[in-house]
Amino acid sequence: MPLLTLLRRPRILAIWSAQLLSILGDRFYALAVMWLALERSGPVAMGAVAIAESVPFILIGAFGARLLHRCATFRNLAAVDCIRAGLVAALPLLWNLGGTPAMFATAALLGALAAIFDPSINALVPDLVAEDERANLVAAMDLNGRIARIAGPALAGVLLLILPVSALFIADAITFAVSVVALLYLAVSVQASAPAGDQTGEAEPQSAPASARALLRAQPALGAAFLVHSAGLFLNALPGIGLPLLLAHQIGAGPSAYGAVLTTTGTAALVGNLIASRIRPAAAFLPRFCLAWATAGVLMVATGAAHSLALVLVFAAMSGAVTPFISITLGTQLAAHPRPARLRLITVNHTVMRSAGTAGMAIIPALIAPAPARGFILGGTALAVVAVTAWAITFAASRAPRTRSVRVVEKSTTRTDSADQAA
Repeated sequence: MPLLTLLRRPRILAIWSAQLLSILGDRFYALAVMWLALERSGPVAMGAVAIAESVPFILIGAFGARLLHRCATFRNLAAVDCIRAGLVAALPLLWNLGGTPAMFATAALLGALAAIFDPSINALVPDLVAEDERANLVAAMDLNGRIARIAGPALAGVLLLILPVSALFIADAITFAVSVVALLYLAVSVQASAPAGDQTGEAEPQSAPASARALLRAQPALGAAFLVHSAGLFLNALPGIGLPLLLAHQIGAGPSAYGAVLTTTGTAALVGNLIASRIRPAAAFLPRFCLAWATAGVLMVATGAAHSLALVLVFAAMSGAVTPFISITLGTQLAAHPRPARLRLITVNHTVMRSAGTAGMAIIPALIAPAPARGFILGGTALAVVAVTAWAITFAASRAPRTRSVRVVEKSTTRTDSADQAA
């Protein structure tokens, strides 16, 4: 298997294992902070914590290109994780001393550090392998996230049988400490193996950060992919929040059925990852990406129309299996770019994900509460239509004959982009 081949290499094993533990720690933190927010500050604080963590992703993604550009080295990211370890370990104490405002401020600062770390590590990791192995590495990193999403809540539940909730913060801090060790190892290893004068992951890039606007103008397919991705992540609030309502209203099922659906979805996503990792990247990635999102929309419609738990479980398994195709297809496309452009595009992707996901969590619940099944059907239909339409428009534009006036506009745009970058 490609994963096992990659994990025989010390560098890949180090970053894969460290990120697996770090994502597990994130699950611990999410459970602990939400529980304490509910216990100490009420249900409104739970949503406020999520917003406080998401806003820095949007702000840094929009305005922090130079900051991310300077931080994108393994050594700098080790420093970021060191700060995160201290903040997470101290959060219960800060909460006791400063109350809810201190908790919100700490959550926002942790969100800002994550907004620096996540796109930067995703931009650095592809350079640890040869170009023809990047798709396999993207799939491997996607797999550890899916393992952690299933194992994280289960391990947290086991820990809570013997430890208080605040102990989960310490467990998360330990995972950050492991990540610091792995990142420092990579910093030394990459620097030692680099040829003299070669720019490695430990040399701060000297060129200016790439312009997202110029990159997306040059690659309309990526712009269409981000549009579809934002629509999909916005509408993903339907299964994320509306599934318990659907099970209760449509089937009369309870919490155990909801747990079964989540388990089925997570397990199928692992299987889907193993399948997607064996499929070679296509020259034109947008058709595969849009087809995966359109399939997710159709399955959302089918879930809304289902009237038995067995059918919901079938559609949940199919939805879970489709999800890795979405993330791996887009991740592989982004990893194929040179590092400065890769970092900028990954940052755009993270900004899209946080913005769309936060908007969905804020808007969708009120819309679907009266009729969950109808919400699933309408939302799934809209997602499928957006995915197919975006691909069709991009395909038609790529096939359209170029006239003289279009070439003049393109030259003008190029000069404008150059001016923007110089500014």
